[in-house]
Amino acid sequence: MKIISEEEQPVHGGVRYMNRGPDIDWGLITLQPGEEKPAHFHEYMGETFYVLQGIMTFKLEKEEIQIPMGSAIRLEANESHGLENKENGPAKLIFIKEKYLPEDKINCT
Repeated sequence: MKIISEEEQPVHGGVRYMNRGPDIDWGLITLQPGEEKPAHFHEYMGETFYVLQGIMTFKLEKEEIQIPMGSAIRLEANESHGLENKENGPAKLIFIKEKYLPEDKINCT
């Protein structure tokens, strides 16, 4: 058993890892209005996002999709994705990477 407190985890650029390995990576991303995360992809793992607060804009390879609070999006390996909060208030989501492969991140530009 492992109990994890959100407040005790460090935040780096809006990303707060709640657990890293041995099987999955998962955590929280909070973006303030106008903040964004650059596009990247994972070569070997898929990733699921669940929006807890606000509306998060996902910048996919050929389109942008707004995902509202209470909704999830699943991205397969090699699907590039960036995030942006285009709303007036904070947006917060949970991300779950299906494997623990911290080196599996390839920036798009």
